[in-house]
Amino acid sequence: MNEENLTIALLIDTDNVSAAYMSDLEQKLIALGKVTYRRMYGDFTRDQSKGWRELVNDFSLIPVQQYTYTSGKNATDSRMVIDAMDILYSGNVNAMCIMSSDSDFTGLAKRLKESNIFVIGAGEKKTPQSFVKACDRFFLMGEADGAETEERKSASKKPKKTTSDPDKREAETEKKERRLKADGAEEKTKTVAKVPKSAIERTVANLLAQKNGACSLEWVATKIYQAYPQFDFRDYGVKKSYEFFDKRKFELVQVSNSNWTIALK
Repeated sequence: MNEENLTIALLIDTDNVSAAYMSDLEQKLIALGKVTYRRMYGDFTRDQSKGWRELVNDFSLIPVQQYTYTSGKNATDSRMVIDAMDILYSGNVNAMCIMSSDSDFTGLAKRLKESNIFVIGAGEKKTPQSFVKACDRFFLMGEADGAETEERKSASKKPKKTTSDPDKREAETEKKERRLKADGAEEKTKTVAKVPKSAIERTVANLLAQKNGACSLEWVATKIYQAYPQFDFRDYGVKKSYEFFDKRKFELVQVSNSNWTIALK
């Protein structure tokens, strides 16, 4: 599958990722192909969704409203999964981007891959490794230009509320305890992290040894992404893929302006 000519459906879980990263993701997806479906899911009646509401026209997003009927039940996830399967069976796309930091979409990513759909994930650093590895490509989203989202700005300006009601204080204490327990459990879950350069080099060395000769650098890069969906050459302080490799271990030859070959020394 040509990874630079994909027809992509973009589904966004606004409950679990910041609107500040949308511009960055847009540029990454444009490099891979054409984005046809552009849907974002969440309860847009809430103040926390203000940042996403403001992006509807800028990125031609279609908001899919999901009211929060019951505490602890995520209706957004269910609706996204249903729409993803509908889009899959339509046959209109060959790639799907799931923008979320939630591990609940791991099963969906696996199911889409079984149907030969190229799965792109996009999430924050807290994204569990299970979802990252289920994708064909994963984009780790960082703070966009160091900017805060509108909801974070407004939250920081609001004075903290205090209450003298004993029942309310007890409820707040229980809520904090549940949140602390959840945070502790999340810390134990493996999250997305930068891949050690040594691991990448071992993978490439094994590939080249099996081929017993020079290979296209583009082909090698594709294999790296298959093994490590979150890999990005730029994370290692280089601008071009051929600059990543240690010249003492690998021999790189420029065949044309944009084509290189790589071999073991």
